[in-house]
Amino acid sequence: MAKEKDVDLGPELEDELSEDELLQESLLEDGESNEIPEGEEDNKQLDSTKILMLVGLGVFAFVFFFFFTFPLNEIVRSILAESSKETGIVLEAKEIHFPFFGRKSFDSFVAQFASGSVIKAEELSFSLSLFGLISARLDGDAEIGFLKYEGGEWSVQAKSVSFPIKISSIDDKVTRWNGEGEILLSGGKFFESMEIPMLGSLKGHEIKKASFQFKIRSGKVMIEKGLIDSSIAKIQFQGVIRLSDSISLSQLEIKACASLNDKFAQERQDIAGLATLLPQENGKICIPIRGSISSPKVDIPNLNQLGGANSNIQTEQPTLEPIAPAPTTNP
Repeated sequence: MAKEKDVDLGPELEDELSEDELLQESLLEDGESNEIPEGEEDNKQLDSTKILMLVGLGVFAFVFFFFFTFPLNEIVRSILAESSKETGIVLEAKEIHFPFFGRKSFDSFVAQFASGSVIKAEELSFSLSLFGLISARLDGDAEIGFLKYEGGEWSVQAKSVSFPIKISSIDDKVTRWNGEGEILLSGGKFFESMEIPMLGSLKGHEIKKASFQFKIRSGKVMIEKGLIDSSIAKIQFQGVIRLSDSISLSQLEIKACASLNDKFAQERQDIAGLATLLPQENGKICIPIRGSISSPKVDIPNLNQLGGANSNIQTEQPTLEPIAPAPTTNP
């Protein structure tokens, strides 16, 4: 059997083979070193999640402190001061609570007009939709505690007034407004009053409650149901107010029906007697009111004979054509 002969490689070929082996070993080591352990990958994912959570927490904290610690109260106070300079109507409040969300309120609110008239409210609170205001809509309500008006010969107070309202489109001109609302009043009282024809002064008389339900449609305020329950009479209103860009020129088409309070009728039998001479419907005195807000007119026959000639409310008198004198014939 022939012996296997060892292949004799030259020194140069052996050196090349050893270099190839070293190169392969180094490549294998580099591949192993580039592999990331599973634990390290999980740690990196956790670190990314923590970073996102911290960023979100920071944004939330900023928004929270911005909305709840931003000095809106002082900003509103400065706006009231600037408005007073521009309009001449002094607006003041002892305390202002004006959060971004929730009800806004003014304590000891005062509005003083150039004419000297003053409106005071111990507490005024309201709620408005900010998104509605941005889109030129008014949707909210206002509540007033102990409202008082003082002006000229008048001094009137109400314990509470609430005013829910919705207006779908706010425009510079009120004749373009559309919406609906309601006014509720309770605990009213006259402290001072001018002399009113036939009635005299209203001083000491009370308004037990009052309510007005209305709709605004294309420049018209439609009073669907109005009621004033006072110590003098219970008065019901219904009709239309045609709005003008100048509120004082708005036209009235209102029907007011009243029934005297029994106690008042006994104390003022002179008024009760005069009331029987006025137009009545279903046992109630009914008077049409026309004209403008600044100059209302009532159509009451013979009101001048009843003492209404000096009233600020004008009366519509029928006009009579003059009768031509009969022709005379010479004898």
